[in-house]
Amino acid sequence: MGRSAGGRTSDRYAGNRLDPGAGRPPDPPVIYLDHGATSFPKAPGVSAAVAQFIDEASGNPGRGGHRLTIKASRAIEDARTAVAELLDADPERTLLGPSATFWLNTILCGRLGPGDRVVTSALEHNSVMRPLRWLEAQRGITISVVEGVSPAGVPTAAEVQEIVGQAPTALVVLSHASNVSGAVIPVEEVALRIAPTPVVVDGAQTAGTLPFAFSRSDLAAFVCSGHKGLQGPSGTGIALLAEDFEIQPLIRGGTGSNSESEDMPVMLPDLLEAGTPNGPGIAGLGAACTWLTDRTVEAIQDHERALINRCITGMRTIPGLRLTGWVEDMPQTGVLSFTIDREDVGELATWLDRERGIALRAGLHCAPAAHRRLGTFPTGTLRVGVGPQTTEDEVDALVTALDERYG
Repeated sequence: MGRSAGGRTSDRYAGNRLDPGAGRPPDPPVIYLDHGATSFPKAPGVSAAVAQFIDEASGNPGRGGHRLTIKASRAIEDARTAVAELLDADPERTLLGPSATFWLNTILCGRLGPGDRVVTSALEHNSVMRPLRWLEAQRGITISVVEGVSPAGVPTAAEVQEIVGQAPTALVVLSHASNVSGAVIPVEEVALRIAPTPVVVDGAQTAGTLPFAFSRSDLAAFVCSGHKGLQGPSGTGIALLAEDFEIQPLIRGGTGSNSESEDMPVMLPDLLEAGTPNGPGIAGLGAACTWLTDRTVEAIQDHERALINRCITGMRTIPGLRLTGWVEDMPQTGVLSFTIDREDVGELATWLDRERGIALRAGLHCAPAAHRRLGTFPTGTLRVGVGPQTTEDEVDALVTALDERYG
């Protein structure tokens, strides 16, 4: 079947791809349509910013007063400012760390205690569900899931409000968009409906691809990856916190500030940013956010929407192809999932990669809850993800390959 027992698509040919003596023709050039996993290529200027930090500013930021430390600190704070400007947030409450998963764990573990109730959707990624299930087992929290009446599993604000109203609720945690189907959840409307219950949003699939202003959102927190729609390097993640939303750190240690004390400093961002930061990655993230600000997220949204619509139009003519969680006229990111009747998605992904050079992701996409809701568990789907540098020709190449194989 091409998948491991854990639901992850296995890649039995990975060794051949890396072995120049594998006895087969060279791989074709890559057509990268896996932006739901990470962006490629990165935004112009990212690799140069990473290299410049390593070559010219590799001091430890905030740890000393010599010139390399100062240059490193400036690079980190310039990046923080660029992120905050793009997402319309307070730089002092714009937190930089290793991943969106890290910040989700920090918020959930720092806010939820014994007996607390959490409301979430049926479309969540494991970066939300695994810490929630751990807290359920270890601290006795309760989890209420809003299934959503839509075929896409997207809950309306009224549906979330109804579930929240059934019992005292400490936190609502929602994906801004499904990483499986690309369907967008109306998180800002939810926050307005259920105030003052705090709403935490996993924006890993929307930051940099959907226009968003944190300061005008009424959300308690917004968390996102730096390496997906924000076009930055891997190993970077962001948390934006509202003024009245406080959390305790997940890790504690050196910050370069208040070094006379063995207690964590109380001011942000130091309280939540213990340890040496990923300076090269953060510098690259700053360059990416500057590029996005110049190009505008609105323009990227229009570009990706046009590409997804073009892909859907082409796919509709392919026999046996079924779109997953797609509903016409529903807000959508640049992500789309599909299956082919009686075809193993892992085998199809391998064929597309080996024979046509087209990179997609097959399987459960670290979101078994979403696949259960959408009816594609345990086999999963094949996911298309476009980005700001994806072209019409690349989308057409996918449609052509599928049409030639199944048409």
